[in-house]
Amino acid sequence: MLDLLLDVVKDTWLMLPLLYITYCILERFERGQQTSDALFFRLQKYGPLIGAGLGLIPQCGFSVLAAMLYLQNSVTLGTMIAVFIATSDEAIPIIISTPSMIPTLVPLLAAKFLIALITGYVVDRILFPKQKILLFEEMEEEDIDEEDYEESSNGLDCPCCYTQYPLPISALLRTLKIYAFVFVTSFILGLLVEWVGIEFLQKILLTNSIFQPVLASLIGFIPNCAATVVLAQLFVLKSLSFGSLCAGLSTNAGLGLMVLFAYETDKKEIGKVISIMFVAAVVSGMILQFIL
Repeated sequence: MLDLLLDVVKDTWLMLPLLYITYCILERFERGQQTSDALFFRLQKYGPLIGAGLGLIPQCGFSVLAAMLYLQNSVTLGTMIAVFIATSDEAIPIIISTPSMIPTLVPLLAAKFLIALITGYVVDRILFPKQKILLFEEMEEEDIDEEDYEESSNGLDCPCCYTQYPLPISALLRTLKIYAFVFVTSFILGLLVEWVGIEFLQKILLTNSIFQPVLASLIGFIPNCAATVVLAQLFVLKSLSFGSLCAGLSTNAGLGLMVLFAYETDKKEIGKVISIMFVAAVVSGMILQFIL
């Protein structure tokens, strides 16, 4: 047990400075971001293209924004789903802070962008081509008021954000929290490998199976940073394929789905969003697993 604990410390301690630097940069971006009329216009005009690009930026604000805009009929279903699929929650900081995973960063972002883009346009142009959206200048202030929007972005309390504190402290708290997730996950996975054996663990995770993306996609729906940590750590252990990693991260929409559950009265609409994301993630994950 002690040897395993020391091994986990040895394998993960270098993440701390890298995570802190990454979160300092992300916090600077998040705190300096201003939502302008131009952003609304581009989301409406270019739809899934802009949505997929914004979703790649590692922060939860864009998935919340996309959900709120969709609820007031200001963007299409395909645009919102493109943002959701492209979102990766805490995966990018984890990858950047793990040297062995850095070579996968660009392919991962490229794959998620394409999955989000294609799915968004399939939804808008083929599945639901007759959607009606309000132009920005036609939007009524009463549709969703400022108090509701503040509750959606702050009241839901993103478990990894501490914007009430100064930037250095907030970045440090986020670093320590994600590192704790990584440390605990690594320790538990290490125990599983020792107790049941790597072969049995890989069998449970359907390693080398074409159906592994199905399991990864279900894990991705967990609305917490822990889901992306588990997926990333399993990928590091080579128990999860690249295609399965993409599938799992494609269903991890940050707080976006939570906003829909909080404000969408038609639960069938939520089921439609989840179904589309799940199918897109599984199919794309299987394709990537087959060709790579």
